[in-house]
Amino acid sequence: MLIRIMIIKDADLSRILVVSKIGLEAYRTLLRLAGNKEILWVSSNPFLAYKALKDRKAKVFSFNTRRFNSVRLNPGNLQEILLQVSRSATPNCAVIMSCLSELLAIHGLNTLYNFLLHLLATIEEKGGMIIGMLIEGAQSKSEEILISTLFDTTLKIDKDFRLRFLEPLADEINLGTTLP
Repeated sequence: MLIRIMIIKDADLSRILVVSKIGLEAYRTLLRLAGNKEILWVSSNPFLAYKALKDRKAKVFSFNTRRFNSVRLNPGNLQEILLQVSRSATPNCAVIMSCLSELLAIHGLNTLYNFLLHLLATIEEKGGMIIGMLIEGAQSKSEEILISTLFDTTLKIDKDFRLRFLEPLADEINLGTTLP
């Protein structure tokens, strides 16, 4: 796992999608992928985010609750989510979206895809990175594949909490090579 995370950092990827079962270890992995960046975390329920964060400072946005001093968001209003997150984004931030499966269930693929296009562009313009998470088995495989096309790489956390690359990237690819 450490080698793969180092490869990701060397490649300076700003869009990472993680597919995993829900749980504290998955949330800790999302946090490790963010490195030492300022954390903006959008979660359907802030409990796991705060457990993963421990004492690390972060701004947490959650759906319809202010638990743990999180910023309340309406999951039915993607414009509100985009506005709140983009207002808080800084050049050294990592936006963790651990609620993509929930937003997909609420809004459908077309609406979520367009929302992600805008969010990704906004965060990249400000110099930040985004780490999205889909819950394994919560959406169809075709939805998972289509959403993954928006990200630089897709990682899967296996049952032993190891990261592995999914297509289009593989372990053999030299991420430092650019194509014409």
